[in-house]
Amino acid sequence: MEAEFLLRSSCGCTKGIEKNLLFDSELRALCVFVVKFSRLSAIGYLLFSLALVLGAPVLLADDQVAVTVQRPWMRAVPDVMDTTAVYMVLVNTSSTPAELVGGSTSIADSVAPMITTKQGEGTKQTLGMQSVDSLKIPAHGTLILEPDGNHLMVMGLKEHPKEGTQVDFTIKLEPGNHEIHFKIPVSRRPLK
Repeated sequence: MEAEFLLRSSCGCTKGIEKNLLFDSELRALCVFVVKFSRLSAIGYLLFSLALVLGAPVLLADDQVAVTVQRPWMRAVPDVMDTTAVYMVLVNTSSTPAELVGGSTSIADSVAPMITTKQGEGTKQTLGMQSVDSLKIPAHGTLILEPDGNHLMVMGLKEHPKEGTQVDFTIKLEPGNHEIHFKIPVSRRPLK
């Protein structure tokens, strides 16, 4: 279950592309590209038109970013909770480092990156959470968001999706203010 988000510099366009990701009931990725641009050079327009005619993937953006989203899931929580967490693996296949700066969903007020903190040692060790501005995805590297580790905290829940359902979700990446939209499955434990 992988969904790939490729952005490459070309054609003189001033805006990037967004890639909406939809997951079917078997959690296979179906990709829908939405191209946004405000100005395209003549050669850019020609290349874009040629790509559409030939059925090639659209590769337009200001910055080069290549991030793959793998195994995303949102923790199912009881109705009394006002927060939940989102986990996934983000693989950066480009030579440019990226940062996960947050996310959004219609079922909550906010989505923020969190790190897990540890205080004390041995049996007196306690785990905590701390909000951060971003989580780094190194060039040619991986960022793992997992239970008892770094994650996206979904705060101010307006709805409490049940296990087995899917929720519209967006993650936000820098540089370039890129967004990846997808449906994320809700589960009580990691999906295999």
